[in-house]
Amino acid sequence: MANLKETSFWEEGIYQWETSDPVLGGENGIDNVPTRQLANRTKWLKDNKLDKSATATNAEMAKRANIADRLSAARKVGGVAFDGSADIDLPGVNKPGNQNTSGNAASASKLFKPCKIGGVVFDGTKDIDLPGVNVKGNQHTFGNAGSAFKLYNPRKINGVPFDGTQDINVTPAGAVMYFAMNTAPVGWLRADGAVVSRSLYANLFAAIGTIFGDGDGKTTFRLPDLRGLFLRSLDNGRNYDAKRVFGSIQDDAIRNITGNVGWGADALFSHVNGVFKGIPRISERVVKTIDGTDIAVDYSHAYFDASSQVPTANENRPRNIALLACIKI
Repeated sequence: MANLKETSFWEEGIYQWETSDPVLGGENGIDNVPTRQLANRTKWLKDNKLDKSATATNAEMAKRANIADRLSAARKVGGVAFDGSADIDLPGVNKPGNQNTSGNAASASKLFKPCKIGGVVFDGTKDIDLPGVNVKGNQHTFGNAGSAFKLYNPRKINGVPFDGTQDINVTPAGAVMYFAMNTAPVGWLRADGAVVSRSLYANLFAAIGTIFGDGDGKTTFRLPDLRGLFLRSLDNGRNYDAKRVFGSIQDDAIRNITGNVGWGADALFSHVNGVFKGIPRISERVVKTIDGTDIAVDYSHAYFDASSQVPTANENRPRNIALLACIKI
């Protein structure tokens, strides 16, 4: 006699012996079918730790979810409770206006959590204007030179404040410069003594006034005339060019050159030994006899000519180059 083989399986039904059944033992004999089915149920109940008092109906529901009409414990799907007893709508999927738009931009009409774009709050419900892009006067020009009309942080160019609202003169009005060109560049006038408008060149007039001439005394003033002149720094008390007035013109001059010529009997016979001193030079020597006598007279012609020593012209000048003198307006 051997033990029945038990399988952890819930048998759907228990076989009932019939009066016509033969007597047949063994592992697969008909006499052992009901006993084996009950043994299988018992092992299944033991393995699943079910209350031994559970009815066959409850055990069957626990075993087979494919025939259940609801979950024994409801769960949430996308935040919506679901127990299997009815269909559900997930937020942001089926019904307009019921969306939770987190992670679902396709049907969103509004951001679940508003964000900022360029410092402007945006939730998707309406258009926004970014500062410095769309609305004139609403610009914050940091990093946006395309639409900027003023620098957010003013700067200095060569010491002159600049914020972009107006042009500036880095070189102050009244400055004088020389240019290697025939015409004055933009922002400059030829320093040629011309009479110009006080209102049109207000900055220059404020700088130099009527130092070089008052024009008509009312609406014009005169520019300095530097044509053909060298510039000389104002002495200003150093006494190299004493008592010099600012803006005045000084004529050319040279230091004095002196010399002498000796005369008399001694000079007539000793001119080679220094009778002529300084610049004077001998041009010729002549010996003549005085008429009616036998007395011979020795005499020479003297001349003064600096060109025999240095280059000469109709003025005193150093080696130089001619450029165009201009004054800043």
